[in-house]
Amino acid sequence: MSSTVTTENSPIPIAKMVNDLFLQWLSLPDTRTSLSAALNSVRTNSKMPDPIVYSKSYSARGGGFSKSQHFDSPPVSPVPRAPSSPRISSSTHYSLSESIPGPSGLNEEKKQYASKKISPVLNGSPTSSIDQQQTSIEKQSTAKLTKYEAVSSSPSSPTDNIQNRSSINNIITPSKDIPSKQSQQTLIPQPASNFSLDQPLKPTNASVSSLRETPNNNLSSAKIIPAKTPSEQIARPTLVPSKTTTQTAGKVEERQNSVEIIPKFYFPDEQLAAVSTRDALISTQLRKAKDELFTTKNDKLRSEDFGKLAQLIDLSLYWKAPLFRACVLDALGSKATITPNTTLAYAQFESFWKKVCKNNHDNALKFIYILIHSSTSTLSMNRQYLTIDDWDYFVQDIIDTHPGLKFLRDAREFHSRYIKTVVARVFYNCNRSWSTKLTVQELRRSNFLQTLDRLQEEEDINRIHDYFSYEHFYVIYCKFWDIDTDHDLLINRDDLAKHNGGAISNKMIDRIFSGAVSNSPNMKEGKMSYYEFVWFLISEEDKCSPTSIEYWFRCMDIDGDGILSMYELEYFYQEQVHKMEIYGIEYMPFEDCICQMLDLVKPEDENKIRLKDLKRCKLTNIFFDTFFNLEKYLVNEQKDPFSNLKDPDTPEVSDWVKYAETEYDNLTHEDGGNDDPDDGNYDEDFEDDDDGAEASKDRKPAGSTGSASNNKSGDLESELKRWKD
Repeated sequence: MSSTVTTENSPIPIAKMVNDLFLQWLSLPDTRTSLSAALNSVRTNSKMPDPIVYSKSYSARGGGFSKSQHFDSPPVSPVPRAPSSPRISSSTHYSLSESIPGPSGLNEEKKQYASKKISPVLNGSPTSSIDQQQTSIEKQSTAKLTKYEAVSSSPSSPTDNIQNRSSINNIITPSKDIPSKQSQQTLIPQPASNFSLDQPLKPTNASVSSLRETPNNNLSSAKIIPAKTPSEQIARPTLVPSKTTTQTAGKVEERQNSVEIIPKFYFPDEQLAAVSTRDALISTQLRKAKDELFTTKNDKLRSEDFGKLAQLIDLSLYWKAPLFRACVLDALGSKATITPNTTLAYAQFESFWKKVCKNNHDNALKFIYILIHSSTSTLSMNRQYLTIDDWDYFVQDIIDTHPGLKFLRDAREFHSRYIKTVVARVFYNCNRSWSTKLTVQELRRSNFLQTLDRLQEEEDINRIHDYFSYEHFYVIYCKFWDIDTDHDLLINRDDLAKHNGGAISNKMIDRIFSGAVSNSPNMKEGKMSYYEFVWFLISEEDKCSPTSIEYWFRCMDIDGDGILSMYELEYFYQEQVHKMEIYGIEYMPFEDCICQMLDLVKPEDENKIRLKDLKRCKLTNIFFDTFFNLEKYLVNEQKDPFSNLKDPDTPEVSDWVKYAETEYDNLTHEDGGNDDPDDGNYDEDFEDDDDGAEASKDRKPAGSTGSASNNKSGDLESELKRWKD
């Protein structure tokens, strides 16, 4: 019997497979251990070690075999795959010459074998069955093992390879006894005595049939049906697709069919379309302005005509003053003098408006651009933010033209105060970064432009609670006037301590003047300006707004670490305890007080109150009043706990609006019911702010007197006496 499985181009010696198994057996750790123990027992004449029980399955060294094989049968070399096979790769291709020592030179034959269709032919000599071959190999392998080890350990030369290939070609001859149909091939038994390891082994019908399949077939996804017994007629193995392959292909098709079509989201021409749409809108606005206004005015527009022009180009009415100034300064130069007789032509306005719309696509950008170019500020015109000096002409025009401020027009000494109040409130509500630079992002997030649109529709300006209310200005200025004893529009620490009858603790006043909330030059000198007082008063009366919470958090955060620690809270509470001890009022220990405050705020980290915790809390006014406003703290202690519940049907009104309405009523009634500011008598005028404005001690807005502060000075003492009784 031949000892080599031979194909048309490549030999596959069985001895090499046996040698491979033997080397694998030697490489096992248990084998080496057992051999070493047996050698020691022979030398020392001791007991032989127990035999090794090997596992029935193993894997070839180096991952050469793709499936585990039974140890008691020689491994079958995998069928080479064509390069076009989807699972073939250089990392998974197995080669005997790479894994076992012995004759080399089979790589070239394997490459040729993998690239060609293999058609092996059976020899005419009788062949044995598969079981007889396996039995003969097991009997002969032990006898020939020592001989073949020596052969496999010596390298082969190219001459030997050539002789080996020629002998193989002589052994394989076409068989005349093979039937024409492959399905009728039979196996003829051969005596086992003719078997020799030196002769090549002829393949069986099953192996020949498997080798005859084209390499392009994916054998991993097919099932080979072998013959049941060696004596039966063996049909050619057929390839049956596996269920896994069919299911996988079905899933791939299903997934491809179920993929949603993502709509196109990138349009390269979108920018061009937006530009064309914008140009069309600008052309429409300019044509409307020319036909309805410039033509009727003989191509000459004055400042009073810009209100209608602003509405024609889709702007609010009160954009008119900064729009007119910006057009004039753009056409005539930044040093041009603007008089009531200054006029503009259509060509000048057209040029300016195209500049405005070129890079400013929304009203927030346009508003900032127009206010910057209408201002007399020395800062750069290319900036993207507004400062407190850019608003004068804009707010002054509202004073001059809004019907709700008619009574204020003749009292020109209060115009600058009203302007500063409006600007301070705008930055208080909109400038969330506290940088005194109002950016376009902050302006978009605020309600300022919407409030400006309401201004042209509402004749009663006091019904607009945000920014422009005259009643709110009146209350703020009267409160400032009462504590500004020298009326230099600057107050010091002692002046602020008199606010609301001394309700604010001294430690908190020290923190305010330390620069915790403002680092202006006046504050460094221990002075608070009217602008800073507006921030203080609104924060004091409405401790639930975001800016107010940030204001008082900065004051209470002594070390500036962003956390109100127990030490800082106790530092402010000590003064509250001291005042209550003076007036004989029973107070809570700090431990009980802090337990209440922690339950009120519910901080995320235990005993650490952060800014986000206070912004999430709905009763921050109670928290802050507990630590630095004794009067409001006592009021909160005796207040009905259900009074904080809000009626869902009533509109929500801030604490500041409630306070301003109440104080305005009190101030006007104390003034004898004089609601007309035109009836007030003024002894002297205010000087301009830039010159260090000063006012006489008797100078107040119409409808107010100096008695309000005197009547309020004893409020704290009377409240404390009532508690004591």
